[in-house]
Amino acid sequence: MFFAQAGKAPAGGSALAIYKDGLPVLDIWQGSASPGVAWNSRTMSVIFSNTKGLAAIVANQLIEMGFLDPDEKVAHYWPSFAQFGKAEIPVKWILQHKAGLSAVRRDLSFEELVDGSTVTEELAAQEPLWLPGAGHAYHALTFGHLVGKLVESVTGKTIGTYFQEQIAKPLGVAAYIGLPANEFKNLAPLVTDGRRHSQNPSKYSPQYWIEKSMTFGKALPIEIAGPGTGFNDPRLLASELAGAGCVTSASALAKIYSATVATTDGIRFLTDETIRSSIEPQTTGPSVWGEPGPWPVRGLGFMLNVPGYREMVGKTSFGHDGLGGQQGFADLDHRIGFAYTTSYLFSGESEQENQQELAATLRKVLG
Repeated sequence: MFFAQAGKAPAGGSALAIYKDGLPVLDIWQGSASPGVAWNSRTMSVIFSNTKGLAAIVANQLIEMGFLDPDEKVAHYWPSFAQFGKAEIPVKWILQHKAGLSAVRRDLSFEELVDGSTVTEELAAQEPLWLPGAGHAYHALTFGHLVGKLVESVTGKTIGTYFQEQIAKPLGVAAYIGLPANEFKNLAPLVTDGRRHSQNPSKYSPQYWIEKSMTFGKALPIEIAGPGTGFNDPRLLASELAGAGCVTSASALAKIYSATVATTDGIRFLTDETIRSSIEPQTTGPSVWGEPGPWPVRGLGFMLNVPGYREMVGKTSFGHDGLGGQQGFADLDHRIGFAYTTSYLFSGESEQENQQELAATLRKVLG
């Protein structure tokens, strides 16, 4: 099925990897990393919101270790966050997309987005977009800034550095929240289907905030990527965009998820108890912006299995999908790590079709 799907994309390539009980059972790829260069075992691509799943692994690891308390106030760790009525927001609302900070109110420039401080300063200083805890909306990019600031507050390290030291390097995988200069040679540029456009919403309308959650106003194109622009801009990928900017391979992503549920190369990141706590459903239904269903279900940072909509393996599956058709997840009952990455970005109703077909095949194999 994986190779049959290749015909849907006129350019780019994709990869699929699966681990079972801590061991690799599948690692395949197809297509081109760039024009004239075949996808290979070292090829990496941007995994978009799969990055949130990795940030959630980091956050839940810190919760397990006692560095973070999901019921503690964010301002306990990050005092300046308490401005404009945010003093009572608990850490768990950040992870559940309930903090009312899905977008920065002020229009930012690209340079401000990637400077490593402006976004978190703006989020700390601004009034929430809605009453925190009273509703939810997808924090498409700010999720990474908020979680990243919490990680830095309790460890003294940026989330990209912590991720390298505690997740990627111990497991021996190439995965980066902040791509080093010497790794760009393995990066597959993104190719879009050209179907993402602004709806030119009126200011402060629900669609205005939905689009601004992806663009920061003037920093990023709504079209996502072009030649050297958006998520193809090296400056963006070198920054630590922990909501959507991780660069890695399917094999590395599957191995990371494997290590959350099974000892993998001697490494285990989360206990069963931590996982079961993190996958209790916390957020679903209509957001404050009123998008029609069906809707995802979220726990503490992770997307969860939604039968008939966003399916993984089953009730103990957790992970995150990503723009254009990416997917990464683990399943506790089956001790599975799964990842699918693609450099060709689909949109519309068929955006997640490929990974959902592959997940369905996996479910059949597992019985």
